[in-house]
Amino acid sequence: MSDINVYVTSEFTSSERRISPQWTIEFLRTKLELITGIAPDKQIIHYYPNSKSNEYIEIWDNDHNLPEEKSRELGLFNIVPYSRIHILDEDSDSIMSKVNKSAAGEDWREFKLSEEDYAKRQDSALKWKENNKLGRFDPQFQSIKDRNIEENLKLSSNISVGDRCRTINIQGERRGAVKFIGKVPELDQGEQTWVGIEFDEPVGKNNGTIDGIRIFECRENHGSFVKPKQCEVGDFPELDPFASDDDEL
Repeated sequence: MSDINVYVTSEFTSSERRISPQWTIEFLRTKLELITGIAPDKQIIHYYPNSKSNEYIEIWDNDHNLPEEKSRELGLFNIVPYSRIHILDEDSDSIMSKVNKSAAGEDWREFKLSEEDYAKRQDSALKWKENNKLGRFDPQFQSIKDRNIEENLKLSSNISVGDRCRTINIQGERRGAVKFIGKVPELDQGEQTWVGIEFDEPVGKNNGTIDGIRIFECRENHGSFVKPKQCEVGDFPELDPFASDDDEL
């Protein structure tokens, strides 16, 4: 069985990841610790098959801790592409639970901390990543970054301005047309290749302008910049907003 793209979320993280139906729950939990910082024995794992519904399947909690349960494969849960796996932290005293609120009491959401002071903290997500050699602290960070740049450039060669396209994320499918392909210094100092899309509906984040710089012409709230791997081009006509889901298989 091939790998599946899913969204992995927790209180402080949200990212798109690839998982294998052959993974056991025990192996998944070790992977989720690297993404969320939540220890495997403190994870509660909920699976949301439908991004538009609040209904979930409980993949794991620590009331079920038998060896045969840990060895269950994810394929048993019929995980579908671009669905969501959400991880809760059972330990209220963990480092990740204290991030952003340990110094501010009830007003932690209004708490401000300079980058310099944040870097000095020993209980921050930044320090956790440094200790575990994740992100920019990974010795392979630069080589991974270079590969991603090369992959983005290669994928973008199959996309042309004017192509119809779609993106799929946790909010669902969005369709539109490609308006721009290239570097955007205002986003990442011009390192990566980006695809500028004008969506059919007002589900975008901008009007083709970044920091006051016009990148492409677009209606207000219809534009977004995505990475080439998130943009699928093809025969994607504008969706009928009045069509019933019952008409689709």
